Amino acid sequence: MYKYGKSCIKKLLYCIAICIAILAVSIGVMWGLSSNYKLYGVPVLNYHQINDEKHSALTLHVDQFKEQMEYLHNHGYHTISLDQLYEYLQNGTELPEKPIVITFDDGYVDNYEHALPILKAYNMKATLFMISDAANTPGFVNTAQMRQMETAGFDIQGHTNHHKILTHMDPTELPDAILGGKTSMEGILGEPINYLAYPGGFNDMLVQYVTKQSGYKMAFTVQPGTVKPGDNLYALDRLAVFQGDTPYLSFWLRLHCAPLIKYTWALRDTLRDNGWPILASIVPLF
Repeated sequence: MYKYGKSCIKKLLYCIAICIAILAVSIGVMWGLSSNYKLYGVPVLNYHQINDEKHSALTLHVDQFKEQMEYLHNHGYHTISLDQLYEYLQNGTELPEKPIVITFDDGYVDNYEHALPILKAYNMKATLFMISDAANTPGFVNTAQMRQMETAGFDIQGHTNHHKILTHMDPTELPDAILGGKTSMEGILGEPINYLAYPGGFNDMLVQYVTKQSGYKMAFTVQPGTVKPGDNLYALDRLAVFQGDTPYLSFWLRLHCAPLIKYTWALRDTLRDNGWPILASIVPLF
């Protein structure tokens, strides 16, 4: 019995060692491919709040955000606009080397106060997906601040009007949330709103249809992955970068190993949806 148990432990350790080796090789391959957007796809990073006062899963500390932007700058990444991304996806227009899209959801005032100066220091572009009803309210950016952000390289786009989960709404209310949010933001800024981020990333075929009929050219989820020609323009992936125990490692893995992140998230969801919540809870999401 002792010999049998010892043999099983050896086999288990051997399997673990093989898995670690396979993972290491996979990460190395993905890291190598991630510098070629035509093979790897274009990463679209998703942030929310940047400050040192509020602590939640959606918040990064200012120095953490600066560290990540510094990494992108030092490693030759070029921030692009959603117009550039759209032209690449639709028409094959060439992008600069190592293109990346930086996005912020909701429109928190700390994006203006803390993220904007860092992005300006590195000459980076970004997109703010703004909740139209939150504009000019406490805690969120006002029209004057949005104007300054645009001058400094921010592109202001849509995030619906009330930030309600679209898949939970009565279908008859979708035009108000999606088209209404677009119309409101166009009224505030006096310029077209062409791109949408779904609240919470939630969408379905009906939501996508209403989004397209409302005049949006692309829309984004928070499903992990990169963006490639041929993807559904109304369900594009983004790589969420949130607070956690290892925010820099999480950022690095999302940037360079998006296929791995996509797989682990899908595995977690499959286990959870098929009645294995405990197993789902231990899947590493990095």
